[in-house]
Amino acid sequence: MLCGVEVVWILLVVLLMGGMWWFAYHLEPHYSSKDGRRFLCTAQQMEGGEPLGRVRETRVFVLPDGVLDVSQKRVARRKHSRWVIVGKAPNPPRKMQVYLAQLRADGQKIPSFIALRIPAKSRCVPVLDELVEQQRTTPSRRAPGTAAPAAPPDPD
Repeated sequence: MLCGVEVVWILLVVLLMGGMWWFAYHLEPHYSSKDGRRFLCTAQQMEGGEPLGRVRETRVFVLPDGVLDVSQKRVARRKHSRWVIVGKAPNPPRKMQVYLAQLRADGQKIPSFIALRIPAKSRCVPVLDELVEQQRTTPSRRAPGTAAPAAPPDPD
């Protein structure tokens, strides 16, 4: 039979293990290079404004042209894809920044999105903010094969 002291130690071990599990589950991984162009964060794919699947650990590399090379681990392999930043959440969770990126395949944007969760004090936040600002100021390109809009008539 177990005496009172042994029961207390067993309960302490169980509570400690449960606390460690809870902490590990709620800890968000993050790493950022000195220049902020390579980072590790959590991300979740979205379709039609609704979350798709679960939150995954994600590696991101910002290419010189502003495209994000995103790598997510699926089963035993990493899946690489190219994304373009399209916006930033106006009201993110406390101490976090959330960026929305759109999938890009063969230079074409596809209606598939990913939400990147990044700590607000990360070195990659200024880099991503710059990409959001570039996206806002850059006019969208015309689709191949479409004509340019006609110039307005000269006032006489």
